[in-house]
Amino acid sequence: MVLVLVMIVFSRTLWVPSGMVERLSKKKWFQNHWLSGGYLFGINALYFGATMFLLYLLMFTDIPYLHLILMFLATIVSILTWSAVSAAWTGSFKNRLKMALTGSSFYLIVALIMVIEWLSVKPLYPHEDTFMQALGWMLGFFVSAVAFSICFIFTVFLGNRSARV
Repeated sequence: MVLVLVMIVFSRTLWVPSGMVERLSKKKWFQNHWLSGGYLFGINALYFGATMFLLYLLMFTDIPYLHLILMFLATIVSILTWSAVSAAWTGSFKNRLKMALTGSSFYLIVALIMVIEWLSVKPLYPHEDTFMQALGWMLGFFVSAVAFSICFIFTVFLGNRSARV
């Protein structure tokens, strides 16, 4: 969380992949807020799925703390992608809000699924302790809610300020 806060504070000096910004900004379809929001939604789903798959594969290794490195790298890649999408998109602030809400809604959906699962935790057999299961769903909700918030903040408020109308 501290790293994310530092990146938000120093977002103007954050390195943004300029090749991705140039390619996206030249695409006519990308300037439509619904299409660019759908693109961001798909990218978020792709990164989430790839990270979950890699975490699943890491369960079969005995290398300690490798999952933490993977999660750190996934966070950095996501933040750089959100910055690039935000820098490449131009349009009114109202349409930027629509684009950001559409794109970051993937993590909102994941957070809602986590809450539903958290609230429906039941023991499989009598006297089973469900604390760790409930804690896992609660932490999943927290991570998803933070991802939604940070994606929304980066794509709405840290974009090209001259394009706001």
